[in-house]
Amino acid sequence: MDSIFNRTKNALVDFMEILTPIIENAKDDHERLFWHHIYEEEEHRSDRLDILMPKVQDGTALSGNQLELVHLLQDISIEKFGLHNFLEHLDLFLFQFKGTEYEEKIQALRDFTYEDYQQMKVIMDKLNQEFQVSAEFKTSIPTDEKKENGSNVKIEAYSNEHSHEHVHAAAPVKQSYKKKLTVGSLKQQ
Repeated sequence: MDSIFNRTKNALVDFMEILTPIIENAKDDHERLFWHHIYEEEEHRSDRLDILMPKVQDGTALSGNQLELVHLLQDISIEKFGLHNFLEHLDLFLFQFKGTEYEEKIQALRDFTYEDYQQMKVIMDKLNQEFQVSAEFKTSIPTDEKKENGSNVKIEAYSNEHSHEHVHAAAPVKQSYKKKLTVGSLKQQ
């Protein structure tokens, strides 16, 4: 986790440096608010990482009391969600700035962030199995990974079932809703 969080922290700094002039030079209030919102979310995430990273490096919370352990696991779970959001922010940026001087740098950030996110999901599964904390943090599970959500609200590129294919900025991701036959629906006929 330590290496993932360090890479993420550096990627956030790079991304926020790229966003700053875009916000300053926005053509209208809508564009300024859009990029400001993303900047602000990543800034808050950076602040959370500043608090979380020393706890992970120290490791005492894992051997400390139950409340500290629950808080650490919750913070790590929230950071997993933060990685998911960061991927989406990078993809939004790639949609907007395809073919510009930013594309190569942002694509590189997106590529290793995707790999880190996949690793983080595995780490979270292991932590959840090992520590079996009674609290389940549904708020840290992205919409695209909730089994109870239908495919009509999911973006395939971010779902658990999706293979390691990258979202390319050539065209927006479009999700269509397909009604599927189930044993239950067939019984009713």
